[in-house]
Amino acid sequence: MITTQATVTAIGKQALGHADPIVVLFGPDATAQIAAIAVLQRFTDSQAQQQLTVAVGDTIKIDAASYTITYAGQAAQANLRSLGHVALVFSDTAQGDRLQNGLYLHPLGQAPQYPVFREGTTITYMHQA
Repeated sequence: MITTQATVTAIGKQALGHADPIVVLFGPDATAQIAAIAVLQRFTDSQAQQQLTVAVGDTIKIDAASYTITYAGQAAQANLRSLGHVALVFSDTAQGDRLQNGLYLHPLGQAPQYPVFREGTTITYMHQA
């Protein structure tokens, strides 16, 4: 298993708390406008970020809560590698149009449907190689 880790460095004022079960992640180079609506993450290893692979069946761990990827949009991997940007969607993939920059997630075990994000939260991307 290949793991790539990031840490939440900031949370925009409009990033959380809305009705949609979506969290927009962005890297540290986000503009001020994007940073206001996003959760900013910084990867521990920039080379690992550039080689990051995300696919259906992989796991994303947000602190202690684990989620399986049920759908990976066509643009998700490229944008994660280059910008640290992806939309985490904590919802059923069958509902409506799928975001092509989205990773649709299903909770594993005792994980909540929608996790808590705060500065310092660890996000671990685990790819089954």
